[in-house]
Amino acid sequence: MSLVLKMVQAFPRGRTTEELLVLVGAGFSHDKRLAAIGELDSLFRDGLVEKDRDGRWRAKTKISGLEKERTSNPTLRNSASSGDIIYAANASFISEPLASEPSDADEEVSVNPDPHALLRYWRSALRADPRGATTQVLDKHGVEWSLISGRGPIGPEAGHALRISIDFDAIDPGFQEALIRREGHENALAIGWPIAVGRRGGVPVFQPVGMFAAAWIREGERLVLTVDADDVLVNPDWVKNAARASGWNRSDLAELFSADDGLALRTADFVEKVRVSVASQIRGRIVGQDLASQLDVTAQGIYDSAAIFLPTDSSFTAGAARDLDVIATWPAERLARTALAAAVGIEARTAIDQGAAIDAVPLNKEQLKAVRYACEAPLTVVTGPPGTGKSQAIVSMAASVLAGGGSVLVASKNHQALDAVEDRLGSLAPNVPFSIRTLNPSNDTDTGFNAALKQLIDSESPSRATSVDEFALAELIEDSARRSEAVDVGDRIAELECEISDILDRIQVREARGRSDAQDDLVTQPNKGNLLRLLYWIRSLISKRHQQEISSTDKPLDRRGMSLGELRKSLVALRSTRDALGSPDNPIDVGERIREATGKLLPAILAARTHLPEETRREIAQLYDDWTFDGGNGHPPTDLSQALMAHRPLWLASILGAPRRIPLDDGLFDLVIFDEASQCDIATAIPLFARAKRVVVVGDDRQLSFIPQLGQAQDRNLMQAQGLPVGKMGRFAQSRRSLFDFASRVVNAKRITLRHQYRSAGPIVDYISENFYGNQLQTSYDPSRLNTPIGVRPGIAWEHVPASAIPQTGNVNPAEVGAIVRHLRKLIVDDNYSGSIGIITPFRAQVAAIEDAIVAALDEPKRIACELKVGTVDGFQGQERDLIMFSPCVGPRSPQSGLTFFQRDARRLNVAISRARAVAIVFGDLDFARSGKSKVLAKLAAHATEPPAKRGEGVFDSDWERKVFHALKARGLDPQPQYEIAGRRLDFALFGANGIKVDLEVDGRRWHESPDGRRKTSDLWRDHQLKSLGWRVRRFWVDELSRDMEGCLDRIEQDLS
Repeated sequence: MSLVLKMVQAFPRGRTTEELLVLVGAGFSHDKRLAAIGELDSLFRDGLVEKDRDGRWRAKTKISGLEKERTSNPTLRNSASSGDIIYAANASFISEPLASEPSDADEEVSVNPDPHALLRYWRSALRADPRGATTQVLDKHGVEWSLISGRGPIGPEAGHALRISIDFDAIDPGFQEALIRREGHENALAIGWPIAVGRRGGVPVFQPVGMFAAAWIREGERLVLTVDADDVLVNPDWVKNAARASGWNRSDLAELFSADDGLALRTADFVEKVRVSVASQIRGRIVGQDLASQLDVTAQGIYDSAAIFLPTDSSFTAGAARDLDVIATWPAERLARTALAAAVGIEARTAIDQGAAIDAVPLNKEQLKAVRYACEAPLTVVTGPPGTGKSQAIVSMAASVLAGGGSVLVASKNHQALDAVEDRLGSLAPNVPFSIRTLNPSNDTDTGFNAALKQLIDSESPSRATSVDEFALAELIEDSARRSEAVDVGDRIAELECEISDILDRIQVREARGRSDAQDDLVTQPNKGNLLRLLYWIRSLISKRHQQEISSTDKPLDRRGMSLGELRKSLVALRSTRDALGSPDNPIDVGERIREATGKLLPAILAARTHLPEETRREIAQLYDDWTFDGGNGHPPTDLSQALMAHRPLWLASILGAPRRIPLDDGLFDLVIFDEASQCDIATAIPLFARAKRVVVVGDDRQLSFIPQLGQAQDRNLMQAQGLPVGKMGRFAQSRRSLFDFASRVVNAKRITLRHQYRSAGPIVDYISENFYGNQLQTSYDPSRLNTPIGVRPGIAWEHVPASAIPQTGNVNPAEVGAIVRHLRKLIVDDNYSGSIGIITPFRAQVAAIEDAIVAALDEPKRIACELKVGTVDGFQGQERDLIMFSPCVGPRSPQSGLTFFQRDARRLNVAISRARAVAIVFGDLDFARSGKSKVLAKLAAHATEPPAKRGEGVFDSDWERKVFHALKARGLDPQPQYEIAGRRLDFALFGANGIKVDLEVDGRRWHESPDGRRKTSDLWRDHQLKSLGWRVRRFWVDELSRDMEGCLDRIEQDLS
């Protein structure tokens, strides 16, 4: 008999693993320990020993007869007559590296597969995630769910997939049969862990607390499950029961378990939340490392047990999957009447009413362009880097459609994003009930079309019929058209001026050399320009992320073959074309009129739309009564839905919850706006495309992104099952693409990137622009709004906090905690800093440590006064503070998981630093950051500690600037070239008496480009902002200077007088 078994049998009350190792003489020898542990595991597998909830090993009681048969026979073992114990099937857990993604290089974006096959594929992809509200009972064990045990971990490690292998014969026959029926068409399971045992109506019930999505296959005689993502969703059924049992408010407990970014939780974060929230219900330890081999149905509580659950119709994605089933049956003509046409490559067959683009809030040129696209194009993709005003654009998109009599749905997976948009849209017409939020966890509301119809019929009209000033409305529409024309004409003039400048440069070179032909024309191009163009061209080939429209000003015509005479003729023709365009209206002045009119008209328009005359109420009530009398099942019919939309034209919904609350009517909404689309998958969003005539997808793939729930191997199998060309399906893949990625790759989509960053100080914008956005962002902040501490310059700073010589336990850095708290106390107590403060760190354990230290150091009124918030990177998305402190929590002796955070996803650093308006301070080991073990930390350290490079300060960017400079000097003026103000660089700054400041800009030069390689042209919005800072702005095109330099100088002197 085994010595280990004898020792276990000798202690009926049980012994822990460490005690047994010492008793058998293996406590101090590594090899003996491994041998003893292996023997203990073998005894466990043979059913001779068991480990109870108290962590102690005990010998199993000898049984015989019928009881022995029940123990060995899965059917009898798990039958109701087997008593109060459920036994688990033993499983092995193996971690394997995730397969690397194939390159995008061979991806054919022009291929449009069969749209119906594509819709069926997306439906299958959704059904591959079977998680949802789950409650099971004892007699369904071995039929719909089955307990498993073994040595974890239960969740996959970063960059790895988890394979769980179970002997097929160890699974109950009923469960085997259910799997076989699903094999080949529904290979998805949910893995639940830990398991909560409770009672309902006196009957034991079993609820997984959290759930992983898994794919399964049969390999010989084994069932193999694969979990690709460390991604835990909490079970809503458990939340409801746990709140009742523990005294929690149900919505508060649900909010605790909702991820900060609107997605699922990592295993470590999930376990921490369970321990904090329901500690009294936990039995033993919840670690997922040594799963219990049995479960006592009479003992209520939460156990470190796991089970596999077959899919049910209650999964979170079931509604979207059902919608896709229906949409896949629509004929092509019906699909073509929706925004799906643009998404799947069908020719659109619906007339789009092009509404007037109006300003509900101030807009810059890029935001205005996005609003115009939203009113005109079937599909628009807006890239909104942090602080660039995407919310302003969304509000004006919605306002434009609503003012034109249309309907709008704003959808997101992130409730925080919907909160922000709801607040802004609600301010358009306070006290007018024009909008409906379908689901709001903060106030526990849940409203679908059915409930909204009942409310509409039962409620009294909040106001009398409101009349709209039709004359003022016509003027508003006319102003919108006038502004659009002014912007277009301005762009055309800029294009022509750049071409004229190009010709003037060539003519000047030819005349200076006394040549009339085009020989050696390329020599006139500065070497620096050639090098920059080459670098930008190479970068554009490498980076496909930032797709953008290239205006014709970026593509000068090739005139290298023209003679001097031909160049002069071309110059005359271009000047004639430019002069024929005249002087367009100032779009900023027109925009201010539009905004003023919108503020007066929009509340009246919305009040008139929401007013329900008594006759109309009776008609709707009659339709509603007829429908409900006929059964009233499902969603309301189309006529009722349209009647509701006429009086409640704005809806806000979570993407997952929309199918259950909003009818599937093609083209139901004139516009659907997806916010935070980088965090959303493709398939759950597609049903909302079918409900839309036009779609706007807003996101940023340089911030937080979605976590795919589907492995690539399974994804390819699903494509093959629908006969799709797998090699050409990369842009449609549910396992690889977010909704934003997918929409960005649609061939004919309109695209716009918001480039003006209004939130942060110049050095902060420079850092995120250079490291995450290819130098596309432009600093546009107002210096007067920055609130910096005493003696601190706006930008990024680094406080050196040497790492401890002792290896760090977990992702907690006590040295950084202490340094942050000391600095915080100095700011608030000693310096009386009045700005808002945020503290960000990648890890929840460090968040908890910082919060505890702050509570001990600062009283609550001071914390409230500075709006202090401590959180993870995910928790801060969408928020901002005057001052941000960042704790990287890594050093030479940190756990590998800490460094992996920065190596795996550098984009989170973008989110962390860009939360700061005035100052971002990093508290960390500077020497470690400079060591280069993390490239992103090394770049951050360099930006924070090294002096910024001089970017052309005092240097002329073109020969025309040089001419202007010397001409100004000859007039006795003192121009300062490349003068920096509030992060902007002026061509020339001139200063006159009585504080007069003039910004002089020379536009259209051939070799003067912005950092991202775009041609420098007039920017009226930039000028408007400079004027608000007290500057006068004077701009000259090269052609103006070439024709009348002295006249231009006269105007500058007038500006200075």
